[in-house]
Order: sequence, then C-alpha cells, then structure tokens
Amino acid sequence: MSEPLAPALRRLLPARRARALLDGFAPLLGRVRVRLTDADGEELATGAGPDADAAAPFVAHATWALPGAPEARLLAAPAPATPHEVAVVELVRRTAFDVLEAAFARRAIAAETLERYREIHLLYRVGEALAGTLDPHEVPRRALAEARAVLAADGGAVWLVAEDADADAPPDFAAGTVFGDAADAVPATLAALGEAIKPAVLGTDGAWGPRVWAPLVSDGALRGGVLLARAAGAADYAAGDAKLLAALATQATAFLDVARLHRRALAQERLERELQLAFEVQARLMPRGSASREGWEVAAHWRPAREVSGDFYDVLDVGDDLGLVVADVADKGMPAALFMAVVRSLLRASVGPDRSPAEAVAQTNRWACRDASDGTFVTLWYGQFGRDGRLRYVNGGHNPPLLLRADGGLERLPRTGILVGWDPDVAFGQADLQLEPDDLILAYTDGVTEALAPDGSEYGEERLLEIAAGARVGGAHAVLEAVCADLERFTAGADPYDDVTLVVVRRDSPAAP
Repeated sequence: MSEPLAPALRRLLPARRARALLDGFAPLLGRVRVRLTDADGEELATGAGPDADAAAPFVAHATWALPGAPEARLLAAPAPATPHEVAVVELVRRTAFDVLEAAFARRAIAAETLERYREIHLLYRVGEALAGTLDPHEVPRRALAEARAVLAADGGAVWLVAEDADADAPPDFAAGTVFGDAADAVPATLAALGEAIKPAVLGTDGAWGPRVWAPLVSDGALRGGVLLARAAGAADYAAGDAKLLAALATQATAFLDVARLHRRALAQERLERELQLAFEVQARLMPRGSASREGWEVAAHWRPAREVSGDFYDVLDVGDDLGLVVADVADKGMPAALFMAVVRSLLRASVGPDRSPAEAVAQTNRWACRDASDGTFVTLWYGQFGRDGRLRYVNGGHNPPLLLRADGGLERLPRTGILVGWDPDVAFGQADLQLEPDDLILAYTDGVTEALAPDGSEYGEERLLEIAAGARVGGAHAVLEAVCADLERFTAGADPYDDVTLVVVRRDSPAAP
C-alpha cells in the first residue's frame, strides 16, 4: 500500500538540521530565543541570541502548514518588540517555511518516483507473466495472481463480459477467475458499479474490508473488471493502489485482446482451410476431361462466387444417350454446396435407360424433399440427347435454356415443372424436340445473365445471344470461350456476385463422305 504523503514534521526536518538552521540566525537574534515545534508541541530545535534571557517564557509567534504536510510552529521568548527583532524572527520563520516546503517537495517527488517504479515493475512482471500465453482463459488468471502479489489482497476476482454480448446492452459478466471468497462480493460490486470505466477505491461490503476496482476497457467499451479485497479491519487501499491496479488492467486488457484475436485468427484459418477442402471435394464432383459424346460436342464453365458453390452441372451416360443436368441451389455457401452434392447424387441414382427424364426428376424430387431444410430447393434442367438428335428434357423451375437453330432461329426451352425439393408429390412434365446438325443449346444459371458491370447494369440474355451467335461457327468450345471472355470484360474482372455455370451443347454435323 502507498505510504501517506503527510509524514511527521521530524521526518521532513530532522532535529540536527533544524538546530543548524536556528544556530545560523543566533548572531542576529540579540535578546530573543526562538523554538521550532510541531502541532503537538514536540520540539525540533531551539536557537538563542547572545543577549537572550534563558528564563523568559516562550509565546507563540507563527503557525503554518503546507497542503498535505504537517503543521509547524515558531515560538519566541520574549515576544519581538523592536523592528529589528520582528524582522529577524520573521526571517527565521520564512527560512524554516522554505526549508520545509523544499523537503516536502522532495518527498512528493520521491513518492511519485516510487509509485512510477512500482507501476513499471508491475507492468514488467505482468508482461513477463502474460507474454507466454495466448489463451484468453489463462490471461485473467495470471493477471489476478500478479495483482494479488503486488497489492496484498485476501480475495479477488477477474470478471469478463461475454464475448458475444450486445454492445448496447448492460454488461453481462461471464464467470471469471476468483480466489478467496471474493465471489460473494463480486456481484454486489458489479451491480453498484454498473458500467463504471474508472478505477475506484471501495469501502467494506459484508464480511469484506477495503476493496479496490479497476475496469478492463477496450475501444471505449467495458470488457470486464478486476476486484481485490482485504479482510475486515485491514489497512485501506489508497488512490495509488487503484491507479496501479488500473495500469495492470490496461495491460491485461491488451493481452486479452491479443489472445482473443489470436483465437479468432486460428478459427478463421481453420474455416478457410475447411472451405478450401470443401471446394476441392466439390470440384472433383464436376465432370473431368472432355464432356463430349459421339454425335454431340459439349463445353462447360463453372465458377463459384464463394469458396463453394450452389451451382452444378453434370454429364451422364444413360445407355446410348447423353444426359446433361444444369442446376442452381437457392442459397449460397456451405448449405447450398451440401444440398448440391445431395441432389447430384440423387439424380445420378434416379436416371437410367429404362426411365424417362420426367420419372428420373420426379424420383429425385421425392428423395430431395426428405433432405431439404426450410427454404432450400433447387432449380434444375435435365435433358437426354439421343444419337438420332432427339432431345427429351425436364425444366424444374430453371432459366429456360436457349436453342440456336442452324438456320438462325431461336427457341427457349420452357419450364415443365416447379422447383425440385419443394413438394414431394408434384408431377414433372417432359418436352421432346428434334435437334438438327449444328443446332446449339445454351444452358446456364442466373449468375451469367445477372452478372453486373461496374455501373450496375446486367449482362442479360440479349448480349449472351449476340456473343454466342457470333462465335457459333467455331463450335461449342468457341462459343463458350467467347462468352466467358466477354463476361470477364463486362464485369471488369470483378469477382462474380453469384455462382456462374454455362454449358454449351452442339449437335455435330454429319461426316462428309
């Protein structure tokens, strides 16, 4: 505990020095004797002139005190009578006052220096104790141990505001680190302090004696607090103790923030790694190598907007037919990616040479409805391309694919049913049409047509058709490359807002004889 700044007068001006001071004035005192005492009359020193009467009684001449310093008194015998005596005695008083003021100032400086040393020493110890841990649960325990050692407490606690607490709500203190029986005193203290963000010396509370409190403050918000308590009847804490505890709390808060940031960084790193692994797994689900089959040229582009995607496409061998699916889950991120994988597997299990596209999609829908959570569904276009050019397809709520005929005509392949994963009992219609050599189909998700330019305009179906028509002479791969390059120019290279999937299918021209 800090020592009070009001020491005994004898400590500021020892008797030996006081006697030397008065002896220096002896030749000027003449018949007068002077005596320097404290407020209780205890003598520090006596000085006398060469003609002084030893029997003359002392009378009070002056009393003075510095703010926070003990009172000093100057007595004279007899009372000064002549102007010379009055001037000499007043000079003695002023000199004694100056000496006491200088001594008091030196003591205040020494006390302040000691206080700074204690603070620096404590911060060094706290820094040394906390530097070895990045555990946010260990930081309060070590900080409390150091505070207890320096400020001599019989009980205490570090209490922390819950990390997920609402910043605008009153602090909800989570369980903290406690020693002694201070836990009984903490709730009442916190209730009394409310949102106090200044250190404070507190009075007794119940069985506890003096207490001292320092808040843990970060970015102007109360993050917790340190409470130390002494047994009833123990010495009081001083303002310097509260200041010292506040310095410890400030450093502990900094270490606590670092520890929490470190933990969040590790969690973020784990999440990013898990998402990367999820993307790698999802990418492996996409068709590998050339998707083309005899009689058909297929080119595809797939790009997630985030680490994982809710879009997918797949190319299937269905007997002698080529199966193609393009789908878009109505969500983003990990939930969409997981549901995408489920629907892909269900559709693969449902298709077959002895089952029509409508039956395959209906079966997929029934199974998907069992796994779909509230609001999770998928738009899906599934078609089977025969070697004879016949296309049978189901459009479950998806963007209508575009059919560019070799003769320049344009057709849209309309929807034949609702979303997949919405209603297990819904029936899906099926459409049939005949494709001629060099006919081209563009199947895509809305991440293509709704891609945004820097000015906020959308890419749109009209531009997609224009670019595809201009490149169709080169085949499906040329069309895909032209559209992807134009889309990159349109968005100025910005990351896509939504997942992008585009599949181009062209019926091959018959081989020349």
